[in-house]
Amino acid sequence: MRILFIAPYGGLGGSENVLVNVLELLDRERFQPSVLLLEHGALQDRVRELGVPTLVQHLPGKGGVTRFPAAAHRIPAAFDVIHANGGKAAVYGLALRRRLKAPLIWMKHDHSYEGRLTHLLGARCDHVVCVSHAMARAFDDLPADKVSVVYPGVPLRDLKPVEQTAPTIVSVGRMDPFKGFDQLLRAAAQLRDEGVELSVRLAGPQDRVHTETQRELQQLAGELGLGAENVGWADDLDEVYAMARVVALASKPKGEDGAPGEGAPLVLMEAMGAGRPVVGTDMPGIAEVIADCGSLVGPPTADNLARALKPYLQDPQLAARTGAQGRARVERLMTLDRTVAELSALYSRLAA
Repeated sequence: MRILFIAPYGGLGGSENVLVNVLELLDRERFQPSVLLLEHGALQDRVRELGVPTLVQHLPGKGGVTRFPAAAHRIPAAFDVIHANGGKAAVYGLALRRRLKAPLIWMKHDHSYEGRLTHLLGARCDHVVCVSHAMARAFDDLPADKVSVVYPGVPLRDLKPVEQTAPTIVSVGRMDPFKGFDQLLRAAAQLRDEGVELSVRLAGPQDRVHTETQRELQQLAGELGLGAENVGWADDLDEVYAMARVVALASKPKGEDGAPGEGAPLVLMEAMGAGRPVVGTDMPGIAEVIADCGSLVGPPTADNLARALKPYLQDPQLAARTGAQGRARVERLMTLDRTVAELSALYSRLAA
């Protein structure tokens, strides 16, 4: 079965990592994947390393959307299923679906642009895959068999037991101002002022839009005495998670309407799959992932984050018990094997 995956951005963020993970585990005896990228970037190299045929049509920004119909006519009519990895990819997929007569799946990773346009887009796709039940509620009036919830699964990591770690706060993600890294640094500094021993590691790539944020965070970490060198890219995420006593995601709401900035964050699942307790902002998708396997904070202010992080930093046994609950939850619901199995079954059903 020939599947065309459409990826709208060239960088390596959460949704792009989900795509790479799926491509790695997809059964090549059953499926023949190809990837269409709508931007140049690191994702192109990563996909090609997997031996997956890749085509790039550089159509960045809102202006690129106007060129979708013409660009779609240059795609060979040789696919059985179209998998759009995100909203912009789904818009392109509609033009392609008309020409190829192939079913279109939209995998929706976040709450961006929710409202009437999103609902119309979902209604015109053959199937919508949401990464959380919280997100799927936006499509309650669509037929039940047209919407699925598939968590973006993660591999389980067997790392050093969390109770043997030094008290270290870890956060992973693109250096985007909406991720709340600045408040996390201020929370850590506040805890140090209260006499709590700790260190911090913020790991992730520079954001493609907010290119200045990484430098600003490094400067802030230096000013707070937390080490500018502890902010930035990490080659090995296993090493980063191995040092964590607790993993935090301090994302802020996005936009003027305060829409949730996260769907079902991969970083929290990865941390839980490594047996680490997690602290996250009280947003629907984050709360759904964490359940009772960590702590939620209201507005992600330094004060709120400090109160939530402190017990795990000071009590290794609490961190171990909570981390074990998180790992069990990921094993039950959020493994990468389960994700690929559910998507594979969907591809087969729609193609038939």
